[in-house]
Order: sequence, then structure tokens, then C-alpha cells
Amino acid sequence: MSYVGVRCLNRSLLRPFGTRGFFDQLNPFHEIKTQKYVLPKIIQGTPSQVYDVVSEVSKYHEFIPYCEDSFVNERDDSNKPKVAGLRVGFKQYDERFVCDVDCKSKVSGKEVYVVRAESLSHNLFDILSSQWTISTHPTRKDASTVELLLKFKFKSRLYNSISSIFAKSVTELVMDAFARRVYHLKKAAVLENPQ
Repeated sequence: MSYVGVRCLNRSLLRPFGTRGFFDQLNPFHEIKTQKYVLPKIIQGTPSQVYDVVSEVSKYHEFIPYCEDSFVNERDDSNKPKVAGLRVGFKQYDERFVCDVDCKSKVSGKEVYVVRAESLSHNLFDILSSQWTISTHPTRKDASTVELLLKFKFKSRLYNSISSIFAKSVTELVMDAFARRVYHLKKAAVLENPQ
């Protein structure tokens, strides 16, 4: 074995315990794990205002970056989405997702709202789900505590590896888009009905 070969071999053996390389994820024997991101945020708006924005999937294309289309195929008795979806586009990528949606208000007698979505279309993902939990902020009037839980697992090992780099920033981008939407709707309501 040449010195160069020994040196390369030793470098791979010196990797700190518990770390992994980017290409380890591409190994067909490496288990692809479900990725999970939890993002808490305080949004200026009442829980019902935030819930109205989060639960109305048909309007997402108006304010979420890269959302080319949003639609509701079926609504429940309270007119909230039951089956809905998005078309997301970025450069050469264009994907359509259809989800089961469950919108719950006033969970356990408190002003807590929950919006869950579970993907029905599995072309790109093995798992894709989100859950929004919206509640009254404990100390700030007209503010809400919002938590977005996102779980996903791509079918592709490469996509799973790459997504681990960008998922947090994309989740933050989406959360900020919702916060801006609530702000703009509140502002528009004040301008329409000045008191």
C-alpha cells in the first residue's frame, strides 16, 4: 500500500465518533430517517386570526414563496378544508401535493387551534405532514403563540441529504410568510373599518 493510500485510510478513521459524512446518507445500506422540525413563533394576531390564515389553504399561493397554486378539493361541515393541496415550483422543480387536512378549534375548552395536514400523494415523499398549534400568548394581548411541526422523509436519499441543509431555513421562510399575511390582513381590516 502506498503512503497516499495509508494517509487517506487513516483520515477516514480519524473522523470524530458520532459524526457522519454527507455521502454516508447515499449509502444504500444507511437507513433514511424521518426529519422533524419544530418552529415556535409569536405572531401579532389573535389565535382566531392566525387560525383563519393557516386553515385557508386555497389562499396559500397568494403569500407563500414558491407556492404556484393552492386549492381545496373538499370542505367539512364548518367550511374548513378537508382535502387540499399545493403546487410548489422552484427553478426546474414542480411538484403537486394533495393532503388530508384536519382543522380543530377550541381544543380542550381553551382557545387553542390545531391544523394538521398529511400528504396523500407520495411521488416525492414517503412521509410529509405538518401540524400547526395556535394558542393565546400568555402575556401579550392580541398575540398568539404558534408552533409548526414539520415531518418528512423523501424517497430519494440524495433529496433527504440535501434537504437537511435547507429545511430549517425553508420552514422559517414559510412561518414568516404566515406572520406577514396575518399582519397585512389585520392592517387591511383596520383601514376598511377605522374606529
